[in-house]
Amino acid sequence: MSNKDKRYVVSIDMYVYAENDYKAKEIAERHRLSINNKLNTNHVNVTEIGEQPFASTYYRKLDNPMFISKEEASEPFPF
Repeated sequence: MSNKDKRYVVSIDMYVYAENDYKAKEIAERHRLSINNKLNTNHVNVTEIGEQPFASTYYRKLDNPMFISKEEASEPFPF
């Protein structure tokens, strides 16, 4: 990176298939860490996770994309 480099924000959307909210968050975190490791950075964040069934306009946004209560989780995150 040089002094002439400009900073850009890149938004990425992806679909993940999971049994429940906990597993969806786990998969999202795994992808986030993988991208951070490949880019040798710590600037990739998950800003939103929501449930949207295939071919549906229904969308349910999860309150906090990277936090899940003990009641919702049957096991702790592996990281």
